[in-house]
Amino acid sequence: MVEFTVSEVEEACSKLKIPHYFSRVKTPNDNAVNERFDRTLKEESIQLGNFTPDPLLFNQRLTEWLIEYDFNRPHQSLGYLSPTEYLNKYQKVLPMSPSSTYFLWKLRHD
Repeated sequence: MVEFTVSEVEEACSKLKIPHYFSRVKTPNDNAVNERFDRTLKEESIQLGNFTPDPLLFNQRLTEWLIEYDFNRPHQSLGYLSPTEYLNKYQKVLPMSPSSTYFLWKLRHD
């Protein structure tokens, strides 16, 4: 797995004009949540052979995994519901227009 130094990340963010955000001071839970997500991404996607140096193919695979992660995968911290199931059960939200990622997911699961 490739690890980057702070200066490499700063340089890439600067070149791409992407703001670089940091965890809040004295808020270790911010980073813990990020670290757990990174670990899950590595264990459930990248280490299973979904990494490729081709950015278009990698982004396609990453998008497919994120759809699975958000719409289908149970999360222990959410009482073994997917994030979407959790939101539908516990939060009142207005109906939204479907996104293109939903249709990609639908095509693959029908």
